[in-house]
Amino acid sequence: MGFWEAAVVLTSIGCGTGIICMFIDKTFGSRDKNRLREAQQQLRLAEERASQQELRLVELSRQNDQLQKQLEWHGKLLETQDQALRRLGSGDRDPAAVR
Repeated sequence: MGFWEAAVVLTSIGCGTGIICMFIDKTFGSRDKNRLREAQQQLRLAEERASQQELRLVELSRQNDQLQKQLEWHGKLLETQDQALRRLGSGDRDPAAVR
């Protein structure tokens, strides 16, 4: 086998190997690319859900603050009402307070 024949054989083997490698990359590489796209899409969806949850958390926190203020106000209102009822109740029972 001469130099040129060896060169042709080696070139043929190299080209065949290159074609096989390209075929494998196209066949199995596209699966990896699809997996990568799916993973990126799931990541975007997870980020959107996290963002929505953060907004919901802020809104619920604000609503909680409003309810706490409302509860404090109702407590003060009940205290005032109890004091007024005690004054009225003690005034009716005490004949000295009527004079």
